[in-house]
This record gives sequence, C-alpha cells and structure tokens, in this order.
Amino acid sequence: MYDHYGSGCISSVLASKSRPVFWLADAQAIKVVATDKATFDKDMDFYSNGMLFFGPNIIASDTSTWKRHRMISNPAFNESVNGVVWKETAKAVKNWFSELDSRTNNSDGEISIHTFDSFSTLALTIFACAGFGSDGATPITELRETLRMAFHHSAARTSLPDWVFDLTNRIHIPFLSPYLRKTIGVYEALDQMCMKAVSEVRADVLLEKSNSTTGGALLRNLVKANMDVDGEQDEKERGQRSLTDRELVSNMFLFFIAGHETTANALSFVCAFLALYPDVQRKILDEIELIWPNGVPEDVAEAEYKNAFSRLTYTTAAFYEALRLIPIVSRLGRMVLKDTVLRTYRLNGIGDPEPYSVPMKEGSEIMIDMAAVHRNPIYWGADADEFKPERFVDTDTYRWPRDAFLAFSTGFRDCIGRKFAAVEGANVLARIIRRYEILVPKRLRDMPFEEQKAYLSKWRPFVTNSPVYPEVTFRRRS
Repeated sequence: MYDHYGSGCISSVLASKSRPVFWLADAQAIKVVATDKATFDKDMDFYSNGMLFFGPNIIASDTSTWKRHRMISNPAFNESVNGVVWKETAKAVKNWFSELDSRTNNSDGEISIHTFDSFSTLALTIFACAGFGSDGATPITELRETLRMAFHHSAARTSLPDWVFDLTNRIHIPFLSPYLRKTIGVYEALDQMCMKAVSEVRADVLLEKSNSTTGGALLRNLVKANMDVDGEQDEKERGQRSLTDRELVSNMFLFFIAGHETTANALSFVCAFLALYPDVQRKILDEIELIWPNGVPEDVAEAEYKNAFSRLTYTTAAFYEALRLIPIVSRLGRMVLKDTVLRTYRLNGIGDPEPYSVPMKEGSEIMIDMAAVHRNPIYWGADADEFKPERFVDTDTYRWPRDAFLAFSTGFRDCIGRKFAAVEGANVLARIIRRYEILVPKRLRDMPFEEQKAYLSKWRPFVTNSPVYPEVTFRRRS
C-alpha cells in the first residue's frame, strides 16, 4: 500500500467518526509521534471499555496518569526479576521436557507439538512464579489454574462492555449467560487472589523476612516500590505518586495478559520459522554449544542469568526476527492533541525517499503501522520479507535499526516488560534447540517450501496476532 502511493504516510477518513486517519510506515515520523507528549497521546476510547475492569493501569491511561504508574512499575522490572525469570524458565522447561519424553514416538523419535498450547502453559507457569513468587499463602498451582481460566475468558472480558454482563445476568440467554457468569466468577476469584497476595507481600516486606523466597518476584518489587513512595513525608505528594492496591492488581493482570500472549505467540512463530530454516537452527545450536559445551544445565541459579543471556546473541536475534515478521500487535493508535505538521517522506521518481510535510488537525487519528515498518525495505533491505536473524546482530560495520523495530512499542511508553520477554524467550529457545531438532509437520514435508512457509506463518488477529496453524515436530537430538 505504501509502495503504491510512494509515501511513508497515507491518509484515509474514519467514516464512523468523520475524522482523518494518518497511517505511518515511517520510523522517524513514528519516533516523533511516540515522544512528543504535548502533541500526541493514546486514543483512550480503545482502552476505556476493555482494560479497566480491575481498575486504572499503566496501559489504559493517558500520559498524566501513566507517569504515576510508570514511576512505580519501572524499578520493579529490574535485573533481580530477570534473574528469577531465568531460573523459573529453566524449571518450567525441565518439567515440560519430562512430559514430552513420556509422549515421544520411539519408532522415529518424533513428537508433534501444538506450539501455542505448549508455550501458553509455559508462559503461564513462569509468570505465576516470577510474577507472584513461590512462597505465598495461595498455592502456586491454584493461582496458575485461575490465571489460565482468566486467559481463556480474556477475549469476552476485554471486548464486551459491562452492560452486556449485567444484561445477561438479569435475562437468561442460553449458552451466553452461563459463559459470561463463569467469566465474571473467574475474574472475581482472580481479583480476590491478587488482592490477598498484595496484602501478604506488604506484610512480608514490613517484617523484612530474611528467609523469604519471593526474592525478586515482580509483585514484591511493585509493592516495595509503592511502599517507598508511601513513606514520603509530604502527604499530598504521596497521594499523587503512589498506587492503590486496586491499581497494583490491575497492573499485574495487564502484565500477565501482555507478557503471556506475547511470549506464547512469539515462540510459536519462531519455532515455525526455525522448522523452515534448519540452517538458522544450526547457528543457534553452535552458539549454545559454545556457552554450554556440556549441555544446558537443568538446575540453575538466578546468578547464571547475567553470564548466559548476554551471550545468547543469535538466539535472541531469532526471537526478535520472528517478532519483526509477525508482530504480536499490528497497529497502535494515537490522537493528535493540537494542530501540527509532521515531517515524513515520499519516494521521488527514482524511488529514493525525500522529505515532505503533512499538516494534521487536532482530533485527527494516527495509526502506527508496525507491520508495515517491520517490512519496510528502507530500514530492513530488499529482502525484508525473509527470515534472517542476522539483521539483529550488530557488527563493526552494521548496527540494526532500533527505531524501526516496534514489537515492544516505542517512545516513552514502550513496553516495560521487554527484557522480561526476551530473557524468557531466549532461554526457552536455547533449551529446545539444544535438546531437539525442530521440523515441519510430517504431513507438510512433501509440499514445496513456499507452500510450507505460507501455511506455518499464517496468522490471524485475536487479542493479539496468533498463528492459525501452531504446529511443528520435535525430534530428539542424538
């Protein structure tokens, strides 16, 4: 579309609201939109219905409210949490491998993997432990099951307004009413668990229990950061900066939905690409064998994270490359707060970009077209549609285009859990590749490569972009 019009910005009209919409595939213009707080902000209409049922949070907030949430949340996503993520990922993958061993077909050593289901379960377990800790009064298995149910009901809870739930509760509608009542019940149970966990962690921090195993758990860090603000002398300033328990719970749920979905889908897509590109698997395996020549350790300490993750350069690059080709969210909306002029580019007669200015009126909408930026040959080269993890590996003569990679959003409101996801994703990939060869499903092996690729990389929009056919085959390495 952008090639057809020869521009990094194209415009349309949103008929339902009779206002112009500007679509951007220009990374530099997007950087301006994402950083100029006075001129551009989130379109809150999208978030007001579906993201506030637990209360205000860092995602569904305008810039002024966002600052307060970010101030508490930012220090919570620290290196201690990443260490916990690393350790809990290793434990979860070890248990998963034990389950796979019991299912392996001994005749050929192959096992069919439903990638989204498998990685969804892994991500859920990891978040339950790294997010909430493992020594709380609520058993981790009970919390994990409630989180699982909440995820399965998340589409209904986030997309339907409250009046639909109220109506179906008063008027019985076959099938729909029971389902929505169950949805409300699941979220009420999760709310109670999370509020209890907040109180428990606060008491733990107040008592300064030296033997606590919650360590760097995310919730503990959030509560502690909030308590540090609560300890300030100025009562007025304290009230303007700290979060309520309701807001802490709302943020934890949003972190769960965002991180759980992102990781499960990203790992599903990267496994599909690795099945299609065995040479990339070989390069990942070479990297892993340099780091762990005697095999990936099954039982790890949090301290191993700092030594190992920084060396998984190519493995992390493969994770990012899958997110470039199929971002978990295709577009993000912004509102124009005042009349402005945005500098972007258009292609001249020989196909080179040249600058030009686009006037925008207050009330206009901007669509940050992440999918288009990620395949824009200006930033990623003529082979932008190909799977090449090398794009994300810096060399002496090349630095990959940070501003053109929007998988974790961009600007001052970028994804706070970016490293959390990368640590988890790279750790899972490294352990899989060291133990298994990833293959295309048996029934696809007689197809031409391009047909295999079209099948395995097909996706659909849901809460996030999800694979249509989330399946590969694992074969145990000798």
